Amino acid sequence: MSEQWITLEIEVSHEAEDSVTSFISDIIPEGCLIQDSRAGRIKIVTYLKNDDWTLCHKKIEHFLMDLRGFFPDSPEPEITTSELKYENWATAWQDKFKPLRVGSRLIIAPPWDRPKRLGGRIPIIIEPAEAFGTGTHETTQGCLALMEQALDKIVSDSRRCSLFDIGCGSGIISIAAYKLGAYPVTAIDNDPKAVESAKKNSLLNGLGEAIVIKVTNLDAINDMADIVVANLDFLTLTKYAEKISKMFQERLIVSGVTQKDWPELKERFQEAGLHCLTEIVGREWGAGLFVHNFSDEQRSGLRDI
Repeated sequence: MSEQWITLEIEVSHEAEDSVTSFISDIIPEGCLIQDSRAGRIKIVTYLKNDDWTLCHKKIEHFLMDLRGFFPDSPEPEITTSELKYENWATAWQDKFKPLRVGSRLIIAPPWDRPKRLGGRIPIIIEPAEAFGTGTHETTQGCLALMEQALDKIVSDSRRCSLFDIGCGSGIISIAAYKLGAYPVTAIDNDPKAVESAKKNSLLNGLGEAIVIKVTNLDAINDMADIVVANLDFLTLTKYAEKISKMFQERLIVSGVTQKDWPELKERFQEAGLHCLTEIVGREWGAGLFVHNFSDEQRSGLRDI
């Protein structure tokens, strides 16, 4: 008989996403997948052996019970399992991840399905079962689209620009930034697993050590960059809004915030002296591109992107 595996699906509120994905990644090495679900909720999917599920299901259930105390106004998490034969495991991730066009110049693909016809697009190869950021989530897509447009305006044959990727996850934003002409590119994350994943993905894209990728947190960063991308959660972004606002010279791109919380976050950065040049508000999530505040006369001279 073939070895049996479990498909585990956990449906939670957007507010609880970071907490649950971090917990799952700590105890299930196979990684997890984020899917849009019902309005206001997302689905976290992972695969594990039957024996491993027997060992860890109590931990997961207790964690989800404790989670209710941190998010009392959110719907209760829902957890479902189904059997998955071992022979299907090798293709389970492949069935979920196909090449995806993002913005006007990028195509995101897994290593087993590298696109043969690029149509002029730049390939970004990402191993999905490692860390967060496969290009399928609205927040990642929003950051990539805004970053692509910003770099198109700034980078030229005679000029490149520096970029910080704060909370780099899989490294998808940093890799795309480098391939779009940003240099130097620095990626940081406070999760060692994310940094390890970003380094692996950098190698998959043939970049070697072209991108500086390191474990650190915002408190330890005192440098500046031309462009800063911060795809973080609402609480972190609001807590560090003042600091992040002083880390960039030309453009700041932020995301990781639900559609409901986006107006409040945008106002917080405006209070820190920034102007929202453009924004992308999707079905569930928001992303925005900010510049330092100018007078009305100066702002009229900015080219819209």
